[in-house]
Amino acid sequence: MKKVLAMTAVMVFGVASLSMAAGWDKCKGCHTDAGKPAISKADILKKYKSADELLKGSEAAAGRNAMMKAFAKKDVVDAAAAELGLK
Repeated sequence: MKKVLAMTAVMVFGVASLSMAAGWDKCKGCHTDAGKPAISKADILKKYKSADELLKGSEAAAGRNAMMKAFAKKDVVDAAAAELGLK
Protein backbone atom coordinates (compact mmCIF):
# COMPACT_ATOMS: atom_id res chain seq x y z
CA MET A 1 0.00 0.00 0.00
CA LYS A 2 2.85 2.38 0.84
CA LYS A 3 4.38 1.72 -2.56
CA VAL A 4 1.12 2.59 -4.32
CA LEU A 5 0.78 5.81 -2.33
CA ALA A 6 4.40 6.75 -3.04
CA MET A 7 4.02 6.13 -6.78
CA THR A 8 0.78 8.12 -6.82
CA ALA A 9 2.52 11.03 -5.11
CA VAL A 10 5.41 10.85 -7.58
CA MET A 11 3.00 10.80 -10.51
CA VAL A 12 0.99 13.76 -9.23
CA PHE A 13 4.11 15.78 -8.44
CA GLY A 14 5.78 14.81 -11.71
CA VAL A 15 2.84 15.71 -13.93
CA ALA A 16 2.20 18.93 -11.99
CA SER A 17 5.83 19.96 -12.39
CA LEU A 18 5.86 19.45 -16.16
CA SER A 19 5.08 23.08 -16.84
CA MET A 20 7.35 24.43 -14.10
CA ALA A 21 10.58 22.56 -14.81
CA ALA A 22 12.83 22.29 -17.81
CA GLY A 23 15.50 19.86 -18.91
CA TRP A 24 16.88 17.51 -16.29
CA ASP A 25 14.68 19.16 -13.63
CA LYS A 26 11.70 17.33 -15.16
CA CYS A 27 13.52 14.01 -14.78
CA LYS A 28 15.31 14.17 -11.46
CA GLY A 29 12.17 13.70 -9.37
CA CYS A 30 12.06 10.04 -10.39
CA HIS A 31 15.63 9.47 -11.57
CA THR A 32 17.19 9.84 -8.12
CA ASP A 33 20.66 8.90 -6.90
CA ALA A 34 19.03 5.97 -5.10
CA GLY A 35 17.83 4.58 -8.44
CA LYS A 36 14.21 4.56 -7.29
CA PRO A 37 11.60 4.69 -8.65
CA ALA A 38 13.59 4.97 -11.91
CA ILE A 39 17.26 4.42 -12.82
CA SER A 40 19.73 6.96 -11.49
CA LYS A 41 21.41 9.77 -13.40
CA ALA A 42 24.71 7.87 -13.19
CA ASP A 43 23.10 4.77 -14.70
CA ILE A 44 21.54 6.86 -17.47
CA LEU A 45 24.96 8.26 -18.35
CA LYS A 46 26.44 4.75 -18.41
CA LYS A 47 23.62 3.34 -20.54
CA TYR A 48 23.10 6.15 -23.07
CA LYS A 49 25.91 7.82 -25.01
CA SER A 50 23.85 10.22 -27.15
CA ALA A 51 20.66 12.26 -27.08
CA ASP A 52 19.17 9.97 -29.74
CA GLU A 53 19.86 6.88 -27.62
CA LEU A 54 18.29 8.60 -24.61
CA LEU A 55 15.20 9.47 -26.64
CA LYS A 56 14.84 5.87 -27.84
CA GLY A 57 15.25 4.63 -24.26
CA SER A 58 12.67 7.13 -23.02
CA GLU A 59 10.21 6.06 -25.70
CA ALA A 60 10.74 2.41 -24.78
CA ALA A 61 10.21 3.24 -21.10
CA ALA A 62 7.00 5.08 -22.01
CA GLY A 63 5.73 1.83 -23.50
CA ARG A 64 6.29 0.12 -20.13
CA ASN A 65 5.35 2.97 -17.79
CA ALA A 66 2.38 5.24 -18.43
CA MET A 67 3.94 8.09 -16.46
CA MET A 68 6.89 8.26 -18.85
CA LYS A 69 4.55 9.08 -21.74
CA ALA A 70 4.38 12.66 -20.47
CA PHE A 71 8.18 12.93 -20.52
CA ALA A 72 9.25 10.88 -23.55
CA LYS A 73 8.95 13.78 -25.97
CA LYS A 74 11.81 14.94 -28.15
CA ASP A 75 11.93 18.49 -26.78
CA VAL A 76 11.90 17.31 -23.16
CA VAL A 77 14.51 14.60 -23.71
CA ASP A 78 16.73 16.84 -25.83
CA ALA A 79 16.78 19.49 -23.09
CA ALA A 80 17.63 16.88 -20.45
CA ALA A 81 20.27 15.31 -22.69
CA ALA A 82 21.92 18.70 -23.22
CA GLU A 83 22.11 19.26 -19.46
CA LEU A 84 23.57 15.77 -19.04
CA GLY A 85 26.21 16.50 -21.69
CA LEU A 86 24.83 14.04 -24.26
CA LYS A 87 25.01 15.12 -27.89
